[in-house]
Order: sequence, then C-alpha cells, then structure tokens
Amino acid sequence: MIATQSITTHRLDVLRLALTGAITAAVVFALCWLGTLVPFSRPTHAYIRLFTPAEISSDAALAPGLCWSFLFGGLSGAVLAIVYNLLGPLGRK
Repeated sequence: MIATQSITTHRLDVLRLALTGAITAAVVFALCWLGTLVPFSRPTHAYIRLFTPAEISSDAALAPGLCWSFLFGGLSGAVLAIVYNLLGPLGRK
C-alpha cells in the first residue's frame, strides 16, 4: 500500500476580504467623522483628510469620504487576498 500525502493550501475569498475591508474602512471613517463632533477631542483626524479635502466635521466631508474610504478598503482587502493566495505555494513543504 502506498501512502499519499495530501497538501492543501488555505485560500482567502477575494470578494469576502474586499467587502470586509470596505465595510471596516467606511465604519472607521464614520467613527472618525463622529469624533470631530466631540468638543473636547482634538486628535488630528488625518484619516478623514486621506479621503476628502472638505472641512473635517462638515457634511460635505461625510458622503464623499465614506465612498472613497469604502472603495479604498475594498481595494486593499482584494489586493491582500490576491497576494496571500499567490504566495500560498511558499507555505508548502
């Protein structure tokens, strides 16, 4: 009897990770935007500035910032999953 060895590589679902990144980035943006409304809070809010040139606490910053943050998070998640899947063979012994 010949023993066979089965080598499986874990693969990430690109769409699932893209959606995870997109939703997470949009939620973080919304939380940062809400943080600008707290009067005693003076962080830099640099995350908001990544996605919109509008005044950080304005309504004009919220909609486009959420959209761009969502798209950036989706792109980041998809790229991460694709690179992880491409590097899968490196984990085989």
